[in-house]
Amino acid sequence: MRLQRSNIALLALLTACGGGDPVAMSQSNIATVNIYDFYYTPTATTVRAGTTLQWINRGPSAHTATSDDGAWDSGSLSPPSSGGGGGTPPPPTPPPPNPYAYGMAAAVTSFSTTLNTPGVYGFHCSLHPPATNPGFVGTVTVTE
Repeated sequence: MRLQRSNIALLALLTACGGGDPVAMSQSNIATVNIYDFYYTPTATTVRAGTTLQWINRGPSAHTATSDDGAWDSGSLSPPSSGGGGGTPPPPTPPPPNPYAYGMAAAVTSFSTTLNTPGVYGFHCSLHPPATNPGFVGTVTVTE
């Protein structure tokens, strides 16, 4: 009985202090950007410093989430093995010089990085660069 009262008191204290549900609190420090073929959604997002940003490839082709200033690079994110993405096609002949080339994609569909420094960060797909796909870019604004 004493333990049950302690749990109720702790829950009331967390709620009163704005803590709320501990599971929801841990999930609120993660923001997701979905990658489809040749676009990110959302294209612009704002997060607080310390938030983990996760990119998930949901399209049928390999893509990357590459910071414009070199702060992060996901490497090649393979298409999902089911539900939207097809298999990885055979590599082109000869293999392209890009180390993250489509045919060399690893079996990875998501990438995460934690952003601790406030600022505005642009990102793009290095496999489909802005010079050839100008709409395939995004920004994340990190606030304090």
